[in-house]
Amino acid sequence: MAKSIQSDFIEFHVANPDDYNSVLEFVLKFYYHDEPMNNSYIYDSSPAEDDVEFSVSFLLQGMAVKAVDRHQANRLVGVSIANPTYPGYVEDLLQAADQARTQKWRDSLKLLAHLQQSVNILKRFNVPKCYDIEIVAVHPDYRGHAIGTKLFEEQFKRAKSLGYPLASADCSSFFSARIAERVGMKCIGRLAYSDYRDGNGVQLFRPSEPHREIQTFVIVL
Repeated sequence: MAKSIQSDFIEFHVANPDDYNSVLEFVLKFYYHDEPMNNSYIYDSSPAEDDVEFSVSFLLQGMAVKAVDRHQANRLVGVSIANPTYPGYVEDLLQAADQARTQKWRDSLKLLAHLQQSVNILKRFNVPKCYDIEIVAVHPDYRGHAIGTKLFEEQFKRAKSLGYPLASADCSSFFSARIAERVGMKCIGRLAYSDYRDGNGVQLFRPSEPHREIQTFVIVL
């Protein structure tokens, strides 16, 4: 498949509510399967249902972009989903952690809150909100054709159209971090997986090479 791909036939659109089920299925297959935080959690490598529901829900707020192959009957080949950060976001993450249905999502939310507290983007850049790109996923047949790069760029356009002054991304994967660098984002924070532990001193996320750290990137729009 990859050899026959023509980039001219790849189109990018803001996902709409009718896309919810197809996007949900896509990220389950092609994002969570490869995402280091998900598959390296020491107690369970399967996606947490409440994690998936939270992430995909932002499609309904117009914060998802899809890539389709027009030459293949508008086949869905890439997805990116963002969510807003705002004053009080860390507190909301911790409250959501207390109410999480699964231990995995609870631990993931606490890690995300820790990252937010560490970089403190809103204060650092003196902005009231930020467009946080959470998911970038590309179908395996279409990887190596800059679709991930384009998904980032399309998300920047979407963020600007929604009035966000800043976009960020916590890149848990070595590969997504490289894409963030290519599109001009600046790394403002790093957290090695080996340095993050729960209250009992347990390292909860233990990904394989080359995934060693989570890098927080930002770009002014």
